[in-house]
Amino acid sequence: MPGHSSPLRSSSVLLIFLVTALLLLAHAFRYARRTDSHSLPTQLSFFVENGISKFNGSVAVPFGRQAQAANSFSPIHHYTRVKRALGEDRQCLVEKGKQYWEKGVLPAFDGKSEFPNPNFGNSETVLEGSGWTSFEELEPLPKWWKDTLKKAKGKVPKSDIRKIILDQSHDFENDFGAQTRTSAQYYGRYIPQNNAVLMYVVRSPRSKVAARQVPQDEIFKQIPRMNQLSDLVWFTWSRVAENPGSLRYYGLEGITNAIVKPLMLEIFQARRGTSDVPWDKRVTFDLSSDEGKALFGSPLGVAVNWLLIHHAGVLGRREPRVTIWNPKNTNNLGDNFCMIWDLIPKKKKGSFGKVEKEPKT
Repeated sequence: MPGHSSPLRSSSVLLIFLVTALLLLAHAFRYARRTDSHSLPTQLSFFVENGISKFNGSVAVPFGRQAQAANSFSPIHHYTRVKRALGEDRQCLVEKGKQYWEKGVLPAFDGKSEFPNPNFGNSETVLEGSGWTSFEELEPLPKWWKDTLKKAKGKVPKSDIRKIILDQSHDFENDFGAQTRTSAQYYGRYIPQNNAVLMYVVRSPRSKVAARQVPQDEIFKQIPRMNQLSDLVWFTWSRVAENPGSLRYYGLEGITNAIVKPLMLEIFQARRGTSDVPWDKRVTFDLSSDEGKALFGSPLGVAVNWLLIHHAGVLGRREPRVTIWNPKNTNNLGDNFCMIWDLIPKKKKGSFGKVEKEPKT
Protein backbone atom coordinates (compact mmCIF):
# COMPACT_ATOMS: atom_id res chain seq x y z
CA MET A 1 0.00 0.00 0.00
CA PRO A 2 1.19 3.54 -0.64
CA GLY A 3 3.04 5.11 2.33
CA HIS A 4 3.88 1.73 3.92
CA SER A 5 7.16 -0.29 3.57
CA SER A 6 6.77 -3.93 2.68
CA PRO A 7 8.15 -6.50 5.18
CA LEU A 8 10.54 -7.77 2.47
CA ARG A 9 12.02 -4.29 1.90
CA SER A 10 12.47 -3.69 5.65
CA SER A 11 14.21 -7.04 6.03
CA SER A 12 16.56 -6.22 3.13
CA VAL A 13 17.54 -2.88 4.64
CA LEU A 14 18.17 -4.52 8.03
CA LEU A 15 20.26 -7.27 6.41
CA ILE A 16 22.39 -4.73 4.51
CA PHE A 17 22.93 -2.77 7.71
CA LEU A 18 24.02 -5.87 9.64
CA VAL A 19 26.38 -7.05 6.90
CA THR A 20 27.96 -3.57 6.69
CA ALA A 21 28.41 -3.45 10.46
CA LEU A 22 30.04 -6.90 10.50
CA LEU A 23 32.43 -5.92 7.68
CA LEU A 24 33.45 -2.77 9.54
CA LEU A 25 34.07 -4.74 12.74
CA ALA A 26 36.14 -7.32 10.88
CA HIS A 27 38.20 -4.59 9.21
CA ALA A 28 38.79 -2.88 12.57
CA PHE A 29 39.88 -6.18 14.14
CA ARG A 30 42.36 -6.91 11.31
CA TYR A 31 43.67 -3.34 11.53
CA ALA A 32 44.16 -3.58 15.28
CA ARG A 33 46.02 -6.88 14.97
CA ARG A 34 48.19 -5.55 12.13
CA THR A 35 49.20 -2.58 14.26
CA ASP A 36 49.80 -4.56 17.45
CA SER A 37 53.05 -3.62 19.19
CA HIS A 38 54.45 -7.14 18.71
CA SER A 39 54.73 -6.41 14.98
CA LEU A 40 56.93 -3.39 15.61
CA PRO A 41 60.71 -3.48 15.52
CA THR A 42 62.16 -4.29 18.95
CA GLN A 43 63.68 -0.84 19.43
CA LEU A 44 60.20 0.67 19.07
CA SER A 45 58.44 -1.60 21.56
CA PHE A 46 59.54 0.52 24.51
CA PHE A 47 58.32 3.70 22.85
CA VAL A 48 54.92 2.19 22.16
CA GLU A 49 54.51 0.76 25.65
CA ASN A 50 55.76 3.95 27.20
CA GLY A 51 53.44 6.03 25.06
CA ILE A 52 50.45 3.90 25.96
CA SER A 53 51.19 3.98 29.69
CA LYS A 54 52.38 7.56 30.10
CA PHE A 55 50.67 9.53 27.36
CA ASN A 56 47.20 8.01 27.25
CA GLY A 57 44.85 10.92 26.69
CA SER A 58 47.71 13.39 26.29
CA VAL A 59 48.86 15.53 23.39
CA ALA A 60 52.17 15.03 21.58
CA VAL A 61 53.40 18.25 20.02
CA PRO A 62 55.98 18.55 17.21
CA PHE A 63 59.30 20.31 17.77
CA GLY A 64 60.29 23.91 17.20
CA ARG A 65 58.51 26.23 14.79
CA GLN A 66 56.31 23.35 13.63
CA ALA A 67 54.66 23.16 17.07
CA GLN A 68 50.88 23.04 16.93
CA ALA A 69 48.03 21.39 18.78
CA ALA A 70 47.80 17.68 18.04
CA ASN A 71 44.77 15.41 18.10
CA SER A 72 43.95 13.55 21.30
CA PHE A 73 45.70 10.23 21.85
CA SER A 74 44.48 7.09 20.09
CA PRO A 75 46.27 3.74 20.66
CA ILE A 76 45.64 2.46 17.12
CA HIS A 77 46.71 5.73 15.52
CA HIS A 78 49.66 5.83 17.90
CA TYR A 79 50.87 2.42 16.72
CA THR A 80 50.70 3.29 13.05
CA ARG A 81 52.36 6.69 13.49
CA VAL A 82 55.22 5.19 15.48
CA LYS A 83 55.63 2.40 12.96
CA ARG A 84 55.85 4.90 10.08
CA ALA A 85 58.62 7.04 11.57
CA LEU A 86 57.58 8.26 15.02
CA GLY A 87 55.64 11.22 13.61
CA GLU A 88 54.12 13.24 16.44
CA ASP A 89 54.96 10.49 18.91
CA ARG A 90 58.59 11.38 19.18
CA GLN A 91 57.47 12.29 22.70
CA CYS A 92 58.04 8.62 23.53
CA LEU A 93 61.72 9.08 22.63
CA VAL A 94 61.81 12.17 24.81
CA GLU A 95 60.46 10.17 27.73
CA LYS A 96 62.95 7.36 27.17
CA GLY A 97 65.86 9.83 27.15
CA LYS A 98 64.53 11.41 30.34
CA GLN A 99 64.27 8.01 32.05
CA TYR A 100 67.84 7.09 31.11
CA TRP A 101 69.16 10.40 32.39
CA GLU A 102 67.19 10.63 35.63
CA LYS A 103 67.07 6.94 36.62
CA GLY A 104 70.26 5.70 34.98
CA VAL A 105 73.01 8.25 34.43
CA LEU A 106 72.55 10.72 37.28
CA PRO A 107 72.27 8.03 40.00
CA ALA A 108 75.15 6.12 38.37
CA PHE A 109 77.54 8.82 39.55
CA ASP A 110 76.62 7.79 43.10
CA GLY A 111 76.48 4.07 42.34
CA LYS A 112 72.69 3.82 42.66
CA SER A 113 71.52 3.51 39.05
CA GLU A 114 68.36 1.52 38.35
CA PHE A 115 70.19 0.00 35.35
CA PRO A 116 72.67 -2.69 36.50
CA ASN A 117 76.18 -3.04 35.10
CA PRO A 118 76.88 -6.11 32.94
CA ASN A 119 79.31 -8.61 34.42
CA PHE A 120 81.50 -9.77 31.54
CA GLY A 121 84.45 -10.91 33.64
CA ASN A 122 87.46 -10.98 31.33
CA SER A 123 86.26 -8.82 28.43
CA GLU A 124 88.86 -10.13 25.99
CA THR A 125 87.84 -13.72 26.63
CA VAL A 126 84.16 -12.80 26.26
CA LEU A 127 84.90 -10.87 23.04
CA GLU A 128 86.58 -13.91 21.49
CA GLY A 129 83.93 -16.25 22.89
CA SER A 130 81.23 -14.04 21.35
CA GLY A 131 82.73 -14.55 17.88
CA TRP A 132 84.19 -11.06 17.43
CA THR A 133 87.32 -10.43 15.40
CA SER A 134 89.23 -7.15 15.58
CA PHE A 135 91.11 -5.61 12.63
CA GLU A 136 93.22 -2.48 12.92
CA GLU A 137 94.87 -0.21 10.36
CA LEU A 138 96.09 3.37 10.11
CA GLU A 139 94.40 5.96 7.93
CA PRO A 140 94.50 9.74 7.44
CA LEU A 141 92.27 11.91 9.58
CA PRO A 142 88.82 12.31 7.91
CA LYS A 143 88.45 15.73 6.32
CA TRP A 144 85.16 16.47 8.11
CA TRP A 145 86.75 15.84 11.51
CA LYS A 146 89.82 17.88 10.62
CA ASP A 147 87.60 20.78 9.56
CA THR A 148 85.53 20.37 12.73
CA LEU A 149 88.63 20.50 14.92
CA LYS A 150 89.91 23.61 13.17
CA LYS A 151 86.61 25.45 13.56
CA ALA A 152 86.29 24.30 17.17
CA LYS A 153 89.94 25.34 17.74
CA GLY A 154 90.93 21.80 18.67
CA LYS A 155 94.22 20.01 18.19
CA VAL A 156 94.56 18.38 14.76
CA PRO A 157 96.63 15.15 14.95
CA LYS A 158 99.62 15.22 12.61
CA SER A 159 99.95 11.45 12.31
CA ASP A 160 97.52 8.88 10.92
CA ILE A 161 94.82 7.59 13.22
CA ARG A 162 93.62 4.14 14.15
CA LYS A 163 90.67 2.63 12.32
CA ILE A 164 89.42 -0.45 14.14
CA ILE A 165 86.90 -2.86 12.67
CA LEU A 166 84.99 -5.23 14.92
CA ASP A 167 83.46 -8.06 12.92
CA GLN A 168 81.17 -10.70 14.46
CA SER A 169 82.47 -13.21 11.96
CA HIS A 170 82.59 -16.51 13.88
CA ASP A 171 79.99 -18.90 15.20
CA PHE A 172 79.62 -18.74 18.97
CA GLU A 173 77.86 -20.14 22.00
CA ASN A 174 75.55 -18.33 24.36
CA ASP A 175 73.17 -19.39 27.12
CA PHE A 176 70.94 -21.01 24.48
CA GLY A 177 73.63 -23.18 22.88
CA ALA A 178 75.60 -23.02 19.63
CA GLN A 179 74.69 -20.09 17.34
CA THR A 180 75.53 -18.99 13.81
CA ARG A 181 77.59 -15.83 13.33
CA THR A 182 75.53 -12.68 12.83
CA SER A 183 78.02 -10.84 10.54
CA ALA A 184 77.50 -7.68 12.61
CA GLN A 185 80.07 -4.92 12.10
CA TYR A 186 81.20 -1.85 14.01
CA TYR A 187 83.72 0.42 12.26
CA GLY A 188 85.28 3.17 14.33
CA ARG A 189 88.11 5.66 14.43
CA TYR A 190 89.74 5.80 17.84
CA ILE A 191 91.67 9.03 18.37
CA PRO A 192 93.25 9.36 21.84
CA GLN A 193 94.91 12.61 20.68
CA ASN A 194 91.43 14.19 20.60
CA ASN A 195 89.82 12.03 23.31
CA ALA A 196 87.41 10.95 20.59
CA VAL A 197 85.69 7.88 19.15
CA LEU A 198 84.06 8.37 15.74
CA MET A 199 81.85 5.54 14.49
CA TYR A 200 80.86 5.31 10.84
CA VAL A 201 79.50 1.77 10.38
CA VAL A 202 77.03 0.45 12.98
CA ARG A 203 75.43 -2.87 12.08
CA SER A 204 74.40 -4.51 15.33
CA PRO A 205 73.93 -8.25 15.96
CA ARG A 206 70.28 -7.59 16.82
CA SER A 207 69.57 -5.85 13.50
CA LYS A 208 71.40 -8.55 11.56
CA VAL A 209 69.40 -11.34 13.22
CA ALA A 210 66.16 -9.39 12.74
CA ALA A 211 66.93 -9.23 9.00
CA ARG A 212 66.66 -13.05 8.94
CA GLN A 213 62.95 -12.67 9.73
CA VAL A 214 63.46 -14.12 13.18
CA PRO A 215 60.48 -13.40 15.49
CA GLN A 216 61.14 -10.42 17.74
CA ASP A 217 60.84 -12.42 20.95
CA GLU A 218 63.42 -14.94 19.69
CA ILE A 219 66.18 -12.54 18.56
CA PHE A 220 67.90 -12.36 21.95
CA LYS A 221 68.51 -16.13 21.79
CA GLN A 222 70.62 -15.78 18.64
CA ILE A 223 72.94 -12.89 19.52
CA PRO A 224 76.29 -13.08 21.32
CA ARG A 225 76.65 -12.27 24.98
CA MET A 226 78.73 -9.20 24.19
CA ASN A 227 76.62 -7.41 21.61
CA GLN A 228 76.02 -3.82 22.77
CA LEU A 229 77.85 -1.08 20.90
CA SER A 230 78.70 0.71 24.16
CA ASP A 231 80.47 -2.36 25.59
CA LEU A 232 82.48 -2.95 22.43
CA VAL A 233 83.42 0.73 22.08
CA TRP A 234 84.55 0.91 25.70
CA PHE A 235 86.54 -2.31 25.45
CA THR A 236 88.31 -1.06 22.31
CA TRP A 237 88.85 2.46 23.65
CA SER A 238 90.35 1.05 26.86
CA ARG A 239 92.96 -0.78 24.80
CA VAL A 240 94.10 2.23 22.75
CA ALA A 241 93.84 5.07 25.30
CA GLU A 242 96.34 5.39 28.13
CA ASN A 243 93.63 7.02 30.21
CA PRO A 244 90.17 5.65 29.32
CA GLY A 245 88.57 8.29 31.53
CA SER A 246 89.75 10.94 29.05
CA LEU A 247 86.98 10.03 26.58
CA ARG A 248 85.21 13.29 25.71
CA TYR A 249 83.69 12.98 22.22
CA TYR A 250 81.57 10.21 20.73
CA GLY A 251 80.55 10.78 17.12
CA LEU A 252 78.58 9.04 14.39
CA GLU A 253 78.88 9.72 10.66
CA GLY A 254 76.65 8.71 7.75
CA ILE A 255 73.58 8.00 9.90
CA THR A 256 70.89 5.99 8.11
CA ASN A 257 68.97 4.54 11.08
CA ALA A 258 65.26 4.41 10.24
CA ILE A 259 64.30 6.12 13.49
CA VAL A 260 67.15 8.56 14.04
CA LYS A 261 67.45 9.98 10.52
CA PRO A 262 63.77 11.09 10.27
CA LEU A 263 64.09 12.56 13.76
CA MET A 264 67.19 14.55 12.76
CA LEU A 265 65.53 15.65 9.52
CA GLU A 266 62.55 16.97 11.44
CA ILE A 267 64.81 18.89 13.82
CA PHE A 268 66.74 20.39 10.88
CA GLN A 269 63.52 21.53 9.24
CA ALA A 270 62.15 22.96 12.49
CA ARG A 271 65.34 24.76 13.53
CA ARG A 272 66.99 25.66 10.22
CA GLY A 273 64.19 25.35 7.67
CA THR A 274 66.27 23.00 5.51
CA SER A 275 67.92 19.60 5.57
CA ASP A 276 71.16 21.10 4.22
CA VAL A 277 72.88 21.93 7.50
CA PRO A 278 76.66 22.36 7.22
CA TRP A 279 78.84 22.62 10.30
CA ASP A 280 78.49 26.40 10.41
CA LYS A 281 74.71 25.96 10.85
CA ARG A 282 74.96 23.03 13.26
CA VAL A 283 72.34 22.50 15.96
CA THR A 284 73.39 21.80 19.57
CA PHE A 285 71.17 20.64 22.43
CA ASP A 286 71.61 19.72 26.06
CA LEU A 287 69.27 17.43 27.95
CA SER A 288 67.01 20.23 29.13
CA SER A 289 65.42 20.29 25.67
CA ASP A 290 63.00 17.78 24.17
CA GLU A 291 65.26 17.45 21.13
CA GLY A 292 68.24 16.57 23.32
CA LYS A 293 66.21 14.02 25.30
CA ALA A 294 64.82 12.46 22.10
CA LEU A 295 68.30 12.04 20.60
CA PHE A 296 69.56 10.70 23.95
CA GLY A 297 66.72 8.16 24.02
CA SER A 298 67.11 7.16 20.35
CA PRO A 299 68.74 3.90 19.19
CA LEU A 300 72.00 5.77 18.49
CA GLY A 301 71.94 7.71 21.75
CA VAL A 302 71.65 4.54 23.82
CA ALA A 303 75.40 3.87 23.52
CA VAL A 304 76.08 7.21 25.22
CA ASN A 305 73.63 6.30 27.99
CA TRP A 306 75.34 3.01 28.73
CA LEU A 307 78.84 4.49 28.56
CA LEU A 308 77.89 7.04 31.20
CA ILE A 309 75.96 4.55 33.34
CA HIS A 310 78.36 1.62 33.28
CA HIS A 311 81.61 3.59 33.48
CA ALA A 312 80.64 6.45 35.78
CA GLY A 313 83.43 5.43 38.15
CA VAL A 314 86.04 6.06 35.43
CA LEU A 315 84.47 8.88 33.44
CA GLY A 316 83.20 10.87 36.41
CA ARG A 317 80.29 13.29 36.28
CA ARG A 318 79.48 14.45 32.75
CA GLU A 319 76.93 16.78 31.15
CA PRO A 320 76.13 15.48 27.65
CA ARG A 321 75.45 17.81 24.75
CA VAL A 322 74.64 16.65 21.26
CA THR A 323 75.46 18.48 18.04
CA ILE A 324 73.90 17.40 14.73
CA TRP A 325 74.53 18.58 11.18
CA ASN A 326 74.26 17.36 7.59
CA PRO A 327 77.09 18.45 5.29
CA LYS A 328 75.43 17.35 2.04
CA ASN A 329 77.48 15.92 -0.80
CA THR A 330 80.46 15.12 1.42
CA ASN A 331 82.52 12.74 -0.73
CA ASN A 332 79.59 12.75 -3.20
CA LEU A 333 77.45 10.76 -0.76
CA GLY A 334 74.43 13.05 -0.79
CA ASP A 335 73.08 13.30 2.76
CA ASN A 336 75.70 12.69 5.43
CA PHE A 337 73.82 12.99 8.71
CA CYS A 338 76.32 13.44 11.54
CA MET A 339 75.98 13.49 15.32
CA ILE A 340 78.62 14.13 17.97
CA TRP A 341 78.18 13.92 21.72
CA ASP A 342 80.29 16.22 23.85
CA LEU A 343 80.55 14.53 27.25
CA ILE A 344 81.43 17.65 29.20
CA PRO A 345 83.27 17.07 32.50
CA LYS A 346 82.12 18.96 35.55
CA LYS A 347 83.09 22.67 35.50
CA LYS A 348 84.20 22.50 31.85
CA LYS A 349 82.73 24.33 28.86
CA GLY A 350 81.19 22.75 25.77
CA SER A 351 83.31 22.57 22.62
CA PHE A 352 80.88 23.02 19.75
CA GLY A 353 78.98 26.22 20.32
CA LYS A 354 75.95 27.46 22.20
CA VAL A 355 72.95 25.35 23.05
CA GLU A 356 69.82 26.07 20.99
CA LYS A 357 67.18 28.14 22.70
CA GLU A 358 63.50 27.33 22.53
CA PRO A 359 61.95 29.09 19.48
CA LYS A 360 59.56 31.92 20.14
CA THR A 361 55.92 30.99 19.71
